[in-house]
Amino acid sequence: MHIHNAYPAANAAYASQVKAAKAEEAAQESRGGSRPHNADSVTISDAARRAASAEGVIPGMQGGSSGTYPLEMYQVPAWRAEYMFQVPGKLGVGADWFADKYPQAASTSEAERSEYADLVQGHYHAVLEANGIQGIEAHYQATILDQNVSESLRLQMNERVQGDDRLLQLMARMGKSIL
Repeated sequence: MHIHNAYPAANAAYASQVKAAKAEEAAQESRGGSRPHNADSVTISDAARRAASAEGVIPGMQGGSSGTYPLEMYQVPAWRAEYMFQVPGKLGVGADWFADKYPQAASTSEAERSEYADLVQGHYHAVLEANGIQGIEAHYQATILDQNVSESLRLQMNERVQGDDRLLQLMARMGKSIL
């Protein structure tokens, strides 16, 4: 499966999970344990590290001009998260977790899942841009703290999605619906 086009907030949370997972794996190995038989492993390429550093999304990495923000500021609103697929919150999950949790989406091609992610992300960014929302602080304020603005953004997103026949087709194939 190809996980593609994630919002920088997700990248920060992901990086934090990877760091914790590696620490747990090292601790388990030092106690004489071994990795679960069918566990997935994750590595972050040098290019991804450079990109994350440039965006300033990984705490402790230099390069972002906006500084380091508390993790909660990297949230996406619940209504936006509904367009995504939730990843397992524990280590050692087998590679078939996606098909088990999202059988409709798993039956689609990688190209369709990528197109779906690109279309959703494009509409989300267009809504934010149309409302002058730029940067982590403004995003957090508008989508998490100010529920009236967040609801307005949700309605705008729904309107954009309803006007995109291809995205509606893909949503049906993925087992997703408009909120």
